[in-house]
Amino acid sequence: MNSRPLGYARFEVASEITAILALLVSAGFAAAQVTLAAGPLRLHQVRSIYVAPSSDDFVSLVKARLEKWNALEIVSKPEEADAILTCRTSTTMVPAKVVVWRTIAEATLVDRRSQKPIWKTAKSATYDTGALADDIIEQLKKDWRTSAGQY
Repeated sequence: MNSRPLGYARFEVASEITAILALLVSAGFAAAQVTLAAGPLRLHQVRSIYVAPSSDDFVSLVKARLEKWNALEIVSKPEEADAILTCRTSTTMVPAKVVVWRTIAEATLVDRRSQKPIWKTAKSATYDTGALADDIIEQLKKDWRTSAGQY
């Protein structure tokens, strides 16, 4: 026969439950810390980029200019990249005496893992989309160097 009082058994079970809850809470806290630490990369931490395909020829111009820059590797599969670059363009007619077409390009670099934006820019040019692609890549290079200098 058990000589322990009935209240003692309840205390023992409650202590075990408390210990298990404490373990789960601490494990959850550790997991939360890991999740918080896994935020988006800083721009200078990006070493490989996947350029998202598009029917727009402008993406080809941007990709060709990125391939000449030795600081970043252009990869062929999104799962191999640190970040994914997307480009969108729109062309509008500017009211003037002579018809002028302005192309506005927006480039966005997103952390592949967290899906959060790392870098974004918008540029515009009239007629020359090659110069527009140059402007976007020069802005990326400048911002990449600035990011590296901050850390």
